[in-house]
Amino acid sequence: MTVHNISWTRYLPRILQEWLTGRHQLQMALDNTGWLLFERMLRIVAGLVIGAWVARYLGPSQFGELAYVISFLAFFQVVADLQADGFIIRDITQEREEASIILGTVLWLRLGIAVLSWLAAVVFMLVLHPKDFQLILLTAIVGATMVFRTSDTIDYWFQSQSQSKRTVTAKLFAFLLSSCVRIALLIFKAPLIAFAGVMCFECAVAALALSVAYHRFPTKTPWKATIVQAKTLLSLCWPFIISSLMITVFLKIDQIMLKEMLGERQLGIFAAALPISQVWTVIPTTLVVSLAPFVARKFSQDEALYRDALVKIFRFFALMSTLGAVCTAAISPWLINLMYGAQYQYSAVILSVHVFTNILIFQGIAQDLWVINKNVRRVTLIATFSAAVVGVSCNMILIKKFGPLGAVFSYMLATSASVVIVPCLLRRDLLDLYKRAFFGIAKA
Repeated sequence: MTVHNISWTRYLPRILQEWLTGRHQLQMALDNTGWLLFERMLRIVAGLVIGAWVARYLGPSQFGELAYVISFLAFFQVVADLQADGFIIRDITQEREEASIILGTVLWLRLGIAVLSWLAAVVFMLVLHPKDFQLILLTAIVGATMVFRTSDTIDYWFQSQSQSKRTVTAKLFAFLLSSCVRIALLIFKAPLIAFAGVMCFECAVAALALSVAYHRFPTKTPWKATIVQAKTLLSLCWPFIISSLMITVFLKIDQIMLKEMLGERQLGIFAAALPISQVWTVIPTTLVVSLAPFVARKFSQDEALYRDALVKIFRFFALMSTLGAVCTAAISPWLINLMYGAQYQYSAVILSVHVFTNILIFQGIAQDLWVINKNVRRVTLIATFSAAVVGVSCNMILIKKFGPLGAVFSYMLATSASVVIVPCLLRRDLLDLYKRAFFGIAKA
């Protein structure tokens, strides 16, 4: 008997179809992951192409202005999102009868915090740049996405029921529709404000599409909010909000400081290189999903087998990221010219250096397997806080000296602190794993 529960399984080899027969939970998990991966890959490819077209049309200064607003709003978005997705999904899955109360409380809590965060962002931008009306208007328009993104609460329900394809379908519809609008704006030479507006439009369409999808697959009872549940959620969320704010400082502060110190044009040149460099991270994030159960089994079986598995993963990720970085750096001048044009020529220099940070990022993603199995999240929190401090300090010195390239050097140092230096100082066992992994590379 072959597998027919999920339509995509018919395309698998017969031996895999037979292995999946009767494993309904595994089929649902694979189907759920497959939909998410499909959406991610489509967004990356389409986003790179259309994003490069937008950057080319706007030019470094206007593109930098938009990048600055997006980076600025990221700090407020962290608070609006509550940062407790995994716990919310877990509770919905375990307590299906309470799902409507949990979801209703999350929705109203997120909506209230999102509105306050939106208003706070506009006020802060007004204080920072009181005479720059366009910057304030961009913040107000793009910031409205925080309110529409509260509809992602529906996705918690879908994820808990392995129905992520409903979310993917809704968001993919919004993305494709907004992409068509972006192309139209490019053809008709629309102003910068219009491109900010289409970001808000995409989130609004996604919210509407998710609402329609929910009505086709609702909870048993209507959603409602309770004060008790709200207090529970807030007490659960605040440590993760603080941790995520530190991560956002680590990831986004370079763009904020670049704009404030050197202006929009230099930020635009810097920001143009990032999507190409970061596209490589899809590989380790996808692989880790498949490797996590394997490593967990090794951990439960034998400590030596577990450590051997991690060493091989560290080594493989290092080789893979180095190869990708070298290839990208070699073609960066041609790639930047093809995608962005001559006005972004210096972005090739940024890209050829920034892409080597992926070697550290790949290790950080692999290191998550160690963090989860050893339950050492405190190490991650300390490392992230250290990276934020290093990032801000180094940017203040290196941006003045090297311009946008200084921001890349600062990011490298901050990533080194987050992934290698601080964790290895705190945990000797992790240092031993890295020594084994990289000694093996040197020996080979």
